[in-house]
This record gives sequence, structure tokens and C-alpha cells, in this order.
Amino acid sequence: MALLTVEDLRVEVRDYNWDVLTGGDDQVAARALDKARTWARTKLIQARAPYDEEDEALRLAIVKRALYELYSAAENEAVAEDKKEDAMELLRARFGNAVDASGYVAGNAQPQSPLATGAIRHA
Repeated sequence: MALLTVEDLRVEVRDYNWDVLTGGDDQVAARALDKARTWARTKLIQARAPYDEEDEALRLAIVKRALYELYSAAENEAVAEDKKEDAMELLRARFGNAVDASGYVAGNAQPQSPLATGAIRHA
């Protein structure tokens, strides 16, 4: 399976919406797809998971996030928010909760250390 393309996004949107979302310029969709890939890579770094666009759940999460970028830019926040939540839900289901805000600090809270994934016991 190849890397995601603008055509992969286009099939998810009706033609009349596509023109509104992209202004008739497929480069707008290409930038949304690039942003979605960057978002996914950073989330997978948090989860210490490999980035592989062959993974169906990851592919779908990237598509949903790219659609979020398009709808958000078109100021359709209700649909954009749904796409954003769908993308995050897919990543959590596939890679676990570590993809969600791991290590981020809210307010005056202290940063949390990541959980150990293994331990060495010395005899």
C-alpha cells in the first residue's frame, strides 16, 4: 500500500464540498495531509510506536486529521471537531493512551515522567 495521497482525501468528501474546502487547489489538501502526517508522527513518538502508513488504523487517523485541517481552515468547526476526535480515538484504540497528551503540563502541574516500559533486576 502506498503513502496517502490527495486522492485518498478526495474520496472522503463530496465533490461540491471538496471545492469549498480546497478552493479548487489540490495543494491545499496536500498541505493538510502533510500537517496530519506531522501530527501523527508526534503522537506516535509520545507512544514510542513506529510510524508506518501501511497500518490501516494509522492511515485512517491521518485521513481524519487531514480532513480536520481542511474543515477547520474552511471555518466549519463542528465538522472539524468531529474529524479531530475521530482521529484521536483511532490512535488511542490502536496505540494506547500514551498518544494522548503524554508529558504535557497543564497549568502549574509538574510534568510527569513517562512510565518505564521495562526494568532490569540486578542479582
